[in-house]
Amino acid sequence: MTKYLVTGGAGFIGSHLCEKLLNDGHEVVCIDNFYNGNLNNIRGLFNHKGFYFVEDTILNVDRLKELTADVDHIFHLAAQIHVEKSIIRPDETLEINLGGTKNLLDICTRNKKLSMTIASSAEVYGESPGEHTERSPVNPQSPYAASKVAAESLCVAYHHTYGTDVRVVRNFNTFGPRQKSSGYGSVIAIFTRRALEGKPLIVYGDGTQTRDYQYIEDVVKGYMVAQTIPAGEIVNTGYGQDHTINDIAKEILDISNSSSKIVNMDPRPGEVKKLLSNVDKIKAYGHVNDFSLRDGLEKYINWVSKYDLDSLGVMQ
Repeated sequence: MTKYLVTGGAGFIGSHLCEKLLNDGHEVVCIDNFYNGNLNNIRGLFNHKGFYFVEDTILNVDRLKELTADVDHIFHLAAQIHVEKSIIRPDETLEINLGGTKNLLDICTRNKKLSMTIASSAEVYGESPGEHTERSPVNPQSPYAASKVAAESLCVAYHHTYGTDVRVVRNFNTFGPRQKSSGYGSVIAIFTRRALEGKPLIVYGDGTQTRDYQYIEDVVKGYMVAQTIPAGEIVNTGYGQDHTINDIAKEILDISNSSSKIVNMDPRPGEVKKLLSNVDKIKAYGHVNDFSLRDGLEKYINWVSKYDLDSLGVMQ
């Protein structure tokens, strides 16, 4: 049995990761200040005797030191994750995403028994053609993306300088139960809600921009594999196939049997045109995706359709 600290554990991905770890028989300490997370996402986890929840921020160094005293591994997912918000509040984004990461790196550096896996983002690649390998140049196009590049670089630098046991996961777009139907990166949740409500699906720009979407269960499996890669390494998690936003919208309309229309609006600032992962590296460590986009959409839309639409993105 391993004891984990999951930062941002009440969030969409974090809550699924906590659940997986608990079901595998581990202890989990979850810290979240509900900046992005939702208590309903983890409500069912309080029944596990190995689950401990703390409402606090990763900027509270004293609390982090206390929580990591007997922890074996940290999954660091807490972040300011919204591109639009980072454009409005770049200082806050850097404080959380870079400053919070530094706090955890300092703790890991002092405690040589402690290791960490940090969640980064495919947004670091920015605008560039073709698929993105871990060796592709980074080209951040928003303060959010820049904050993730900075946090990644600090992790790699700490490993080379101090021997800190940390690795980085560049996560491509994710969807599934508990995802909020609002905000950048939640297009599938937004489209699903609107399709089931019979409302138009709003596509920003011409809809030819592409994303590499992976279902939440595959993402969690990817994190479990990623924690085993050597310290100082960076690894992509994605499906390895991209789809246009137009095609994603059409798939959702087809699966949900919705009569909603697709409506185009002006492009959003800072939006990347193409994101496509090369996942050869994580596959070499044993990771296999189980869900195609269509498979994941069918499972997700079936899940959403079973609940009142006001509960979309909330664990039941």
